[in-house]
Amino acid sequence: MHILTTLSALALLAAPALAQTASPATRTFDTPRASGTTIVTRDAGTITRDTDVTRKRDGATMSNDYTRTRSDDGFAVEQSRTGFGGATSGRSYERTRTDTGFIESGTRTRRNGATYGLEGSLMRGDGSVTRSRTLTDANGTVVASRHVTATGRAHHGRPVRGGRFSRH
Repeated sequence: MHILTTLSALALLAAPALAQTASPATRTFDTPRASGTTIVTRDAGTITRDTDVTRKRDGATMSNDYTRTRSDDGFAVEQSRTGFGGATSGRSYERTRTDTGFIESGTRTRRNGATYGLEGSLMRGDGSVTRSRTLTDANGTVVASRHVTATGRAHHGRPVRGGRFSRH
């Protein structure tokens, strides 16, 4: 009986130390067409997900690496992918909270090598919400933009929307 009590006490003392360490969760799959592994690790505001897949027909591989990190005032995302054909793509995104909403920025690189930038914000005011986003290409030319303002309340409590969307 004394041994059980001692082991229980040791387990209680070790539990907080074990809870603070990151323990990856591994998922594997194996189908007739492909096999692969995803490893997910969570640690102090950060989640990392790494996936590797092998196509059985020809042995081609692909990978997807994703990391999301929380901070006191927002979060950041980094992602990179390599497809079965070797083409790469990726994105980075950051959102920061403000007193009245948030600001965001990011970049996206597509498989064909084209790079795009994103800038945006959401601002809450007296009875209104304004959401803006602009997408630019590598030369800084605006590819698409959106500016929407919602004010007041309409029937059933839904905001009244007004704004403009333009694709360049």
